[in-house]
Amino acid sequence: MKISINWFYIFVALLFVSMLYVSARFFKGSGKSSIGITKGKEYKINSEKSSLVKRVYVVPGRQVKTGDVLVELTSNELEIDIDKLTNRIAVLKSEQHEKSKLVESEIAYVKAQHGITIAEIDTDIEQIQSKMELNRNLTREFAPEASDTTSVNLSRNPQQAKLKSLEQQKAKHRQAMAIKIEDIRQENTTEQSLLVNQIRLLERELELLAAEKKKLSKFAATDGVVENVYVKDGEQVDSFTPLLSINPVRPSTVVGYLVGKKFDIPEIGSAVRVSSYEHRSVTVAGKVIGYGSVSELPEILQKSTAVKA
Repeated sequence: MKISINWFYIFVALLFVSMLYVSARFFKGSGKSSIGITKGKEYKINSEKSSLVKRVYVVPGRQVKTGDVLVELTSNELEIDIDKLTNRIAVLKSEQHEKSKLVESEIAYVKAQHGITIAEIDTDIEQIQSKMELNRNLTREFAPEASDTTSVNLSRNPQQAKLKSLEQQKAKHRQAMAIKIEDIRQENTTEQSLLVNQIRLLERELELLAAEKKKLSKFAATDGVVENVYVKDGEQVDSFTPLLSINPVRPSTVVGYLVGKKFDIPEIGSAVRVSSYEHRSVTVAGKVIGYGSVSELPEILQKSTAVKA
């Protein structure tokens, strides 16, 4: 008896077996992998505090890139505080400059004041020295034999004592001037140090307010398309008011489906790797954020896997 073989049915059977293998191997999952669908959920951008909408830069349907400014907000109270700090810093810096000029003026005055007295003493010293020199010359000219004795007597006369006293006065005036100048510089250093510390504190506070002002403006966190804009220019908004919503270009979450009974269920927070079915080499890191309930596979997965769950 001869048996005829229909190769068409054999081909269909092999194709069916291959589909079952592919479904079991790549779609149904295993103890370490599962199938899923990526989703891009829109995210809303809210105001953090009560503020005024200064300008809206986007409209619905506008495509934005990461870092693009979306809405510029401002706060009247914040602007007033920034202006006050800016003016206060300017006043302190001006005071700092004026004190530096003042200390130089005070030092110049002290030098001039003591300089007059020292100049008068120098004049008296020169006069006494001239008289003493004249007496010595006259003695040598008219009484050369008594010049040595006369020189000794001149060294002990009142003019010599007065000359020594004037030199001591001059030294004391110089010392008093140096002490006064040092006191002025020391006082100025203390005042300048206090001003510098005040300015630094105010500048730090100004930096914090500027950072807070910058946070008022909203920027695109990821590439996407603006879906809705809920505010307009000049509108006053309260804290946590929705400003606009954006649909991200790239999916942000993956909904996985655990098919089959023998599956190692990872814990919430566990790290996972997500890869594209078409491009297995393209992977991204993620983590488990929660679990849903038992549900039917989406139609797209049912068509691809021929499996219902």
